Amino acid sequence: MEHEWQQVSRRRRRRQFSSSSLHSQSKAVPKVDEEVGAPLAEVSTAKQLQIVQRVRAIANESLRDSALLKDALRAIVKQFHLTEACTSLDKDAEDERLVVVGYGLGSFCASSNAVHQLGFLVALKQALDNGWRLTADAKDAAKPDGIQPAVELFDPVMNKSDAVIAEQLGMTVIQENEHGRRKVVCNTVFFMPHCAKVLYENVLACNWGLAVKQLVIIGNSFSAYGDRVLAAEERRELLLEKVVPYLEEVPLPCGVAKQHENFACYEAAFNDLSVHSFPSELLNSALANDLDLIARMAAVASSVDSKELEA
Repeated sequence: MEHEWQQVSRRRRRRQFSSSSLHSQSKAVPKVDEEVGAPLAEVSTAKQLQIVQRVRAIANESLRDSALLKDALRAIVKQFHLTEACTSLDKDAEDERLVVVGYGLGSFCASSNAVHQLGFLVALKQALDNGWRLTADAKDAAKPDGIQPAVELFDPVMNKSDAVIAEQLGMTVIQENEHGRRKVVCNTVFFMPHCAKVLYENVLACNWGLAVKQLVIIGNSFSAYGDRVLAAEERRELLLEKVVPYLEEVPLPCGVAKQHENFACYEAAFNDLSVHSFPSELLNSALANDLDLIARMAAVASSVDSKELEA
């Protein structure tokens, strides 16, 4: 199932950096193939610390006030109704928890993309920890009562060093490959930059129904998948194309201006990303009227269940 983790983007500018240039961003060498499912080589404790410092710098110096982060937050706030009114709710209640799941980032020890994408997750977690809310007049505001989301990560190439790095940043590495089959039990943000479409399909199919209201997917633009397929018949058969009428998709910028000295790194890490959510009215229409889509989702979910039984 290693093909599930193939990274996909329209502008494939992925890079790998040597241990020193991973942090300076000065000397690029070809990126290691992250489609292979085996963990990559670990790094020293000192190098782990350097990576953590680099990730925090990306989060705090470049992404904290970026349109990339704010646009993503607005979509999350809107979908999960995280308004000022919810600051008094019991966040220990099952349905009030927020989980962020990161699939397919790669190894932080070997990939510049992974380091920048982890920086985004750190910035996102910090914003939610600090109670980032959308006020009634649509201006950004930080409230003292945060929701402190749990952040969980998985990529088959992650190693023990990656787990240590994640832990130092307040995150955990998922121990088993879920293949995108997680069934949500609370509000969940899936951060899936440049994953293969089968992973997006698994996430949707395993939750198709009212549970889809509880998820937001940050990943490759679903609408762009149809744009890439020229044949109309093939385009109509794309599962991701079929869900487009029932979702809101917000394209995301890459996080920094073109004048930024490391613009190419941010563009490689964040190009072609959108936030996808399913507003109640649109989802209810899909569940009530689109029998073909319901059948397609059920078929994918059934296939997923069969694979789990065989495992």
